[in-house]
Amino acid sequence: MALAAKKLKKPNETAPFKEYILYYMNRKGWNQSTLAQYARLSQSNVCKIINGNYERTKMESFVSLFLVLQLTVNESKDLLSRAERAFSPASELHTAYKDLIWYYSTIHDDTNILTMLDYADKYLMDRGYDPLPNSFIAKGRE
Repeated sequence: MALAAKKLKKPNETAPFKEYILYYMNRKGWNQSTLAQYARLSQSNVCKIINGNYERTKMESFVSLFLVLQLTVNESKDLLSRAERAFSPASELHTAYKDLIWYYSTIHDDTNILTMLDYADKYLMDRGYDPLPNSFIAKGRE
């Protein structure tokens, strides 16, 4: 990664969502287009999320971003709180999301980044939940 050699400065504690997500993208050396591709979200959706227009964004879209960015559970919770969101301790689905986030944060190899969410989908579907969003699959086709 081009930015790997450069030491990135983490935003201050009171920085907004946008500064943090840009920091995490830069940590991976990615732009919005790359993040959208890996997270299987439309580029316009990612742009809206980054720019703070996330009031209609579903939790599973945030989770897709967290997984491909390989954020820790604490980083994910912090970023969600900056979007005035939170994981529900009463939701088994949110527990499954946090389990996936924990697992993916321990992977230090980007070679399977394109298929990363496919494994997350299988994990979720095996537990009776819907897969994560995929804007590259035509609606009604799977």
